[in-house]
Amino acid sequence: MKNSPDSQVTIRGTRDGVMILLGDGDWNVLMRELQTQLERPNASAFFRGARVSVETGNRFLHERERAELQQLLSKHSIRVGDMVPTVAQTQAARQERNDMYTRNNGVNEVLMIRRTLRSGQMIHHQGPVVVYGDVNDGAEIIAAGDVLIFGKLRGVVHAGAGGDDHATIGALALNPPQLRISSAIAASSPEEKKRKPRGPEMAVLRNGRIVIEPWRV
Repeated sequence: MKNSPDSQVTIRGTRDGVMILLGDGDWNVLMRELQTQLERPNASAFFRGARVSVETGNRFLHERERAELQQLLSKHSIRVGDMVPTVAQTQAARQERNDMYTRNNGVNEVLMIRRTLRSGQMIHHQGPVVVYGDVNDGAEIIAAGDVLIFGKLRGVVHAGAGGDDHATIGALALNPPQLRISSAIAASSPEEKKRKPRGPEMAVLRNGRIVIEPWRV
């Protein structure tokens, strides 16, 4: 799609689908501009059948902002695959960006992350997610499939976000404030947050409840 030179929202085609890039301006202004672009006569044809990703500039979305953005896109029948911050193009940042990539496992695309997720970072992916690092307190992962963390999990994870009751969450050290699998939610008590990790563990859904079991890595 053709974008205005002074636009804070850029929509462009890539070899992998369609990318929506949000600038760092006022959030309400960004949402109004995005809505205007999505209401253009040729917009629906441009997005039809495309894999859509969103880069959110230097902004780590709060839950309210993420929900507002998803609601706006859903209104125009747009399903988002990934929703991640844009990494500044310094040498160190380019390396961080290169540490995130997708790999097709024959069924769907797995998002591979080869670094620790810091507080405030949110990952949203329409498939499984594998993290080779820690997920710190204040970080969040929302995935349609399994979430496997080869490190410590202290942040929030929602696996099977599209309604997959068979999704699992695995970590080498499991100590999150909250876990979600499909529509089930399990929150840690103050005592549980203080407990020492018992080695690799996996969260699964049993009879509608999230239970923690040993993870045989």
